[in-house]
Amino acid sequence: MMVNAYPTLVRRLLLARGADPEDALELSTISHPLGKQGMLGMKEAVDWIAYASSQRWPVTIVGDYDVDGACATAILRKGLEGLLPVTSIVPNRLTEGYGLSESVAARISPETRLVITVDNGISAHDGIAAVKARGMAVIVTDHHLAGPRRPPADVIVNPNQPGCPFPWKSTCGAGVAWYLLLALHLTHPEWVGREMLEETLDLVALATVADLVPLERNNRVLVANGLRRIRSGRINPGLSGLVAFAGLELEQMREQDFAFKLGPRLNAAGRLADMQTGIRLLLSRDAENIESWSRFLETINAQRKEIQAHIEREAIQITESLQDTGDPVICVGDDGWHNGVVGIVASKLKERYQRPAFVFASAGDMGQTAQGSGRSMDGWHLRDALVLVDGRTPGLLNRFGGHAMAAGLSLPKVRFEEFRRNINAVSLEQVPGGRFQKNVWCDGPLQAAEMTLDMAKAIEQAGPWGQGFPEPLFENDFMVVTSKTIKNGHWKLQLHLDEIMGGAAHGGLAACKAAAGKAASSPSLPVDAVHFLNGREVAQEPPPVGFRVRAQYRLQVNRWQGREGLQLMLEQVLPAPAPVVMPVPHESRSTRPIAAGPSLTNGI
Repeated sequence: MMVNAYPTLVRRLLLARGADPEDALELSTISHPLGKQGMLGMKEAVDWIAYASSQRWPVTIVGDYDVDGACATAILRKGLEGLLPVTSIVPNRLTEGYGLSESVAARISPETRLVITVDNGISAHDGIAAVKARGMAVIVTDHHLAGPRRPPADVIVNPNQPGCPFPWKSTCGAGVAWYLLLALHLTHPEWVGREMLEETLDLVALATVADLVPLERNNRVLVANGLRRIRSGRINPGLSGLVAFAGLELEQMREQDFAFKLGPRLNAAGRLADMQTGIRLLLSRDAENIESWSRFLETINAQRKEIQAHIEREAIQITESLQDTGDPVICVGDDGWHNGVVGIVASKLKERYQRPAFVFASAGDMGQTAQGSGRSMDGWHLRDALVLVDGRTPGLLNRFGGHAMAAGLSLPKVRFEEFRRNINAVSLEQVPGGRFQKNVWCDGPLQAAEMTLDMAKAIEQAGPWGQGFPEPLFENDFMVVTSKTIKNGHWKLQLHLDEIMGGAAHGGLAACKAAAGKAASSPSLPVDAVHFLNGREVAQEPPPVGFRVRAQYRLQVNRWQGREGLQLMLEQVLPAPAPVVMPVPHESRSTRPIAAGPSLTNGI
């Protein structure tokens, strides 16, 4: 589809998100890493690498154990191999925690002369000092928010460091690493060719979506170009192994597949095993190794699901059993929980209870440390809140870092209750009454003529959609034509728009059954819909035939065994007491504030 051929509805959706419907998102239009609007420190980083290359310095890349860190490591290794001797290490999540710590510094080969961090380093003061004490130079490439002190690195490249003029602050760690290669290409094209840059765009796209950074225009360009390469079959060989096990077709790949299919499989290595396996997979061109490592990650991911489900059930039981203390922020933990999945469980609790959540597990020697992960709600900056807690109670937090919506931290386990009190006190100060609310952006109702397979395809092609650039969400009243439960209690429905039901809209069960019986010949057929339960439904059972519902949904292309069909992905289903009201243009529709629920503290 040509960009200027978008339907009127799709053009309106793009404009509502501040995007130009005529924008083709070409790679040639991305911001440059050098110059007045380039990244602070980028020229110096290129100069250091040029000098290291002339001296044949051994280089060690220090990565991270998540998708962003693994992709960033693989991107930089692919770009620097052949230029100078390069290797990489990744912290052990269970024993070393996040980033370039002193223990990680001690593991760097003594032959190394230059250390480059990716997706970490901006808060690694002690680790960088330890590296410098060993006579090594350090380049930090990161995207996390900088603290009040600058780490003692030789060069820092981070769009979020003070004074950096680069306009796209949401560039992920892999994006920053890719921009370093682009700067090398622009300065020394004989070292890093254009094809090398384009070969790694699929990893940038995967990392950008999986790390949940906002899809500002520059990120949309990177993701769109990564998807184009994948759909044309020019995919990273290792990534193709994950695609095969996920049962995906390259030509139909979507940005959601990064988040829900490929990201979790790659992440499983860092959660339960060693992310070096994931990095080796992304660097490999050997078919046998790719198949073996992909199968290993598939197995590990299945184990991760089992562990996560068990911990999630226990966390919910704790939530439901504890007496109400008025805490607006969830803080739970248990010695037996695996800290490789606490972030996922925190996300699940946040969504279920519509409140910020911290989940902890034991870590460190003798299990005396509580290592946790937090997830926040709209309007409450999690890392800033931790900065305030740290400033008020020095020594309470061993380490912390993160973003507005997610953060990681560790603290002495004996001070868990002290942390719970402090983080809740901060939340009560910053959020009136501690009443958090989730703002749901809704694009209003669709007309019957707009609810088509072609429209679903047009919306899909207008992407990428994601964090900060939400996939369109619509709201209509429907009559339930058929209703059943499927695996794990999820709902499978057929729905008719009220406006096209005619007399059936008021005819109850008999009229709906008649409509269902005439579906094959009716010019306005019922549409298939699915709803995956999330714990916040009004009822656990699907609505009965003849019931009138108001649903928020996304138009989706359902592809199965070579066939395509329209499907509604239901996000929320409620009884429909009144007609849909058109929203005010460009304004958000939000849920009511969620009152503070029961205390979620327990002795870790």
